[in-house]
Amino acid sequence: MECTETVKDRVWLWGMKANVLQESSGDGAGGFGTSRMTVTQAIERTGVRNVIMAGGLPIDRTSLALMPSARRIICKWSVHKHVGGQIVLDYDDCVDKLLAAKRLAAADTRVEAYHIDDFSTGSIAAGVAPEHLARLQFVNAVQPPQVPLGGTIYTLSLDRPELPALLPYFAYMLVPLWHVDQIETLPDALGRLSDLSGGKPMLLCLYVYDFGNGREIPRDLMQRQLDLAERLICEERVTGLAICGTCMMDLDWEANHCFYEWLESAGERRI
Repeated sequence: MECTETVKDRVWLWGMKANVLQESSGDGAGGFGTSRMTVTQAIERTGVRNVIMAGGLPIDRTSLALMPSARRIICKWSVHKHVGGQIVLDYDDCVDKLLAAKRLAAADTRVEAYHIDDFSTGSIAAGVAPEHLARLQFVNAVQPPQVPLGGTIYTLSLDRPELPALLPYFAYMLVPLWHVDQIETLPDALGRLSDLSGGKPMLLCLYVYDFGNGREIPRDLMQRQLDLAERLICEERVTGLAICGTCMMDLDWEANHCFYEWLESAGERRI
């Protein structure tokens, strides 16, 4: 059977409330400049209809209403929070948000998974253990509809001794490259994570800003990232590419211009 999927079909938007990072005190985003792009506008600008419902978007019908043209949706939350400068577990809230995602999935078939973000960094630092994920999956199994559980696993976390025992509880992993200048290490890191997880599917995540080094991404470096992502998608080493995120994608950055140009040239390539 001839494959009709394109590279663009495998791209995901990290959907965020307009200007949400710029309005927060963290993430080094205060000097970014005002962004007015909504998720719907990002979908219209890119033609990408896969959305991870993330920053500033609660897991409810209000957020779904903001993206009527989305085709596939993943709900995102976390199992930890920041309190008084400390990272602490917030398991009960994670369960509540899982149940909210399941209710949305029951009413809207576009909702297809529940994702735990910053898992290999914040959640492990907060003390998450296999029993927490086992209980989460039990709740997931006994209250329909059951949804796949995903987790964010950074390439910089692969040496954490707690990680191997936690990976079996995830159906898939989102894998961000935090330091853009480490792009050459990405294929080996993905191979290592595949070995650790028993070959679970991985969704690559790239940023339009180099948060790891606190700087804008120059065009040539963004192009290298996108070219590698395209190759990894076509070789089926990753299920796709998530771009983070929509509240920065209308800023006058070389990385954004490069991404749009790449999507225009490579997006219709058949896989």
